[in-house]
Amino acid sequence: MATVVGLSARYANFLVHPLPPGPGICQVCRGPAKAGYPTCWQCQQAANVLGTSVADAVVPVSLALKSEQYANELWRYKNAAGPQQQYFRMGLAAVLWRFLALHEDCVAAHCAVPGFDTVTIVPSTSGREDHPLRTMVADMAGITRDRYRDLLTPTPDASALGRTASAGRYTSSALWGESVLLIDDTWTTGSHAQSAAAALKAAGAGSVAVVVLGRHLNINYGDTAMHIEQARLRRFSWDVCPIRSWSHA
Repeated sequence: MATVVGLSARYANFLVHPLPPGPGICQVCRGPAKAGYPTCWQCQQAANVLGTSVADAVVPVSLALKSEQYANELWRYKNAAGPQQQYFRMGLAAVLWRFLALHEDCVAAHCAVPGFDTVTIVPSTSGREDHPLRTMVADMAGITRDRYRDLLTPTPDASALGRTASAGRYTSSALWGESVLLIDDTWTTGSHAQSAAAALKAAGAGSVAVVVLGRHLNINYGDTAMHIEQARLRRFSWDVCPIRSWSHA
């Protein structure tokens, strides 16, 4: 019988740890930032628009490098058909399950909460029904299944907002101070995830942490090549904590 460890094992061959925050590295999304700035331009714009309603933590599982294996799988789990579709969904659900089993407690501690009461996803604004991410989080990943709730709904104007962070992109069901773990598949600018975090907080959520399967980067854009080269220097290990500077092994 397939296990979480077995299904996720092959990913260690191509996952890439995001760099820790520091000079030239965004303290929010772990992407490249201009020298002297604590965040990248997109994360600063989200903060300007949403203020304290942005997520309390953003934790990428891995970089997702354009045209490489992981970014390809994050596309194919939504767009492949038949057995291939199931294969990629099972694999990515195992990645999420294994990552959270090892590191969710540290994400919660970083947010100063004992744990996350509720789990939800960033819904599609493209009109896609039955989002495969929901299938993975609500049905396939045992670590999130029992805590999952459908909370967020895109507003009628959501698709017209493009990649701009907005408090009007989503609405959320009412919350009563619950801490929410918000799952997304790919972070490019972060506008959707941060807009979703803002909607959750407006609805009454306490802390909101975003765990994203892949922080998308294009090696041909700006200074990204050097950023990726530095990230590749550290071999991927499931035990490396994304929050604290030590291993859980």
